[in-house]
Parts: sequence; C-alpha cells; structure tokens
Amino acid sequence: MSSLRDRARLGISLPNDRPVAETVALARRAEELGVDEVWIPEVNHGRTGITVAAAVAAATTRIGLGIGVLNPFWRHPSLLAMEAATIDELSGGRLRFGIGPSVWSLRTLGEADARVEKPLTATVEALRIIRSLLRGEIEADGVVFPFRAGAHLDFEPTRRDLPLYVGAVNARMLEMSGELADGVQLGAITSPGYARWAHERVATGAARAGRDLSTFDFIGNVLVSVGRDRAAARKATRPTLAHYVYRVEAVVTDWSGADPDAIADARRAWPELGPEAAADRLAESLIDVFAAAGEPDDVRARLEEYVDAGLQAPLAWALPGEDQAEALRLLAKEVWA
Repeated sequence: MSSLRDRARLGISLPNDRPVAETVALARRAEELGVDEVWIPEVNHGRTGITVAAAVAAATTRIGLGIGVLNPFWRHPSLLAMEAATIDELSGGRLRFGIGPSVWSLRTLGEADARVEKPLTATVEALRIIRSLLRGEIEADGVVFPFRAGAHLDFEPTRRDLPLYVGAVNARMLEMSGELADGVQLGAITSPGYARWAHERVATGAARAGRDLSTFDFIGNVLVSVGRDRAAARKATRPTLAHYVYRVEAVVTDWSGADPDAIADARRAWPELGPEAAADRLAESLIDVFAAAGEPDDVRARLEEYVDAGLQAPLAWALPGEDQAEALRLLAKEVWA
C-alpha cells in the first residue's frame, strides 16, 4: 500500500494569533522535517499575512510558501499583485497566492461596504486584475475595483505564472474557481464529505470552461490535533470546533455528513452559553466529522479519508495543544511516513 507521502503533499497552515517569531520557528522546523509547504493566513485583525509570509520566506530556503487567503476588499487587487510578485521574488519562486472575500469577517468587524454584496463579482475581477499585472494580459477596466486596462507592474516578476488560489466555500465560488483559478483552498473545519462535494463543484466549473483539471490544485485546511494522549488530543479541538461550527456557512456542515441535531445544538450553544461552555457541550461525534484528532495512527487513518476525498494537500491547521513543535514532529515523522 502506498504511503500518504506518495499520494499527496503535506502542508501546515499556521494561525495568525501567535507571535511572528513562533510562526517563523515552526516554519523552519517544518522545513527541517520535510513538510512540503507552509501557508500563512490573514484573519480578522490578527497579524498581517504579507508581513509574516515575508519573514518566513527570508528564514527558509526550500519549503513551499502559501499565503491564503487575503481579502481583496482590504487591499486593492493591484496591491495584491505587487505584494505577490515581491514575496515570490524574495522566496525564490516558492509562492502560492490565495484570495477570498471573507464577507463574514468584514461584517463582524463593522468594515463591510456596498462591494461585499457582490463577493463573486469582486473575486472574479480581483483574479483578472492580479493575473493581468503578473502575466501581462490585457483585461477590461475595473468595475468593483478601479483599474485601467493595460496597467502593468514596474518590475519583471520572478514568475508570470505564479499560481493563484481562491478561498472558496459555496457552489458558485467553487465553480468559478474551476473556470478561472489555478487552485482552491478550502477553509476552516473541512470534512471529507464537504471536500468531496466541493471537488465536484470545481470539476463542474472546469468542464464548463473546457479546462483540464490535471494541473488544478485542490487543497484545504484540516483541523489536526495529534499527541500520545488520544483523549487530550481530541479535547484540544473543542474550542476551535465550537467557534467554527457556529460561524461557517451552512453548506460546510450540510455536506459534511454530521448529525443535523448536533450542529443545531452547537450553533445555539455558542451565543447562548459562551465559548467555554459551548466547547464543553460540543457533541463528540462532531470531532469525528470535522477533525483529524488522536494518536498518530488515528490521524493517519483520518487524513487518508481526506486524500481519498480529493485533497492534493491537506493543510494541518491549528495544531492545538501546549506543544506545537512536538505535534508537528509527530505529524511529519509518524503520521506522514
């Protein structure tokens, strides 16, 4: 039987709630352990993904580097193209670059404006503007984002074919990604059931555009918690799961195969009881659906299900617990062997 390493890439997605020095140290350790790629997110008012990614690029030499996803409503797509090309140069051509509209966050932060009413239109336009600047393609003038057709970067990018990803969630965004993007990064609490459904939506979009999916990259965050103590590793997922079951779009849970009553109860618990009580109350079955948690053998078997569902690179996300470095070692050396 082939190993996971033979079937897919191993990535990690490092949250932006840790000091930059810790993130850089984990990225360097991941490189030493043979992890294929590290992804840097940008969530709410946490540390900026661009700055952290630049620090990781400067501190590493081999490991693939992803930024995902950045919100085009926060940065004009022209600036996104400039930053992508600059960090790709800094990293020696190791960058994968993701964008996504993150409307929920903008509304929660009180920073939404009229543009967020058309997230699909905005994402399509952002992709085309970034591609135009990176690849020298001629695109039409912008509508959602002011942009002059024929604009170009004032320097030669390291790679004009720098891969562009979309942080897609619903059917329309996934199908559009299959038509226009180079890859999709699925977000929080991805399950094998949802991943399988999302892959079908991407394939539908690609077929509509006459595209061959053989070069398309289908990846996703997977909540991973690995340790020698199975019960402790599973328990460590509870706070993150309770938060995201409450806030994700319904499509993420609807196609997961989770018990609808357990989902409904979790969604009531967060606002009614608060984060700590909601985490304690979370049904144990939801850990089985939305995470890869437990001892190394448990996590390996679970990640095989994600790869079977179509993920070409499960991105181990969160790594909750007191010792992220040890969790990373177990993941790289015992799970992904």
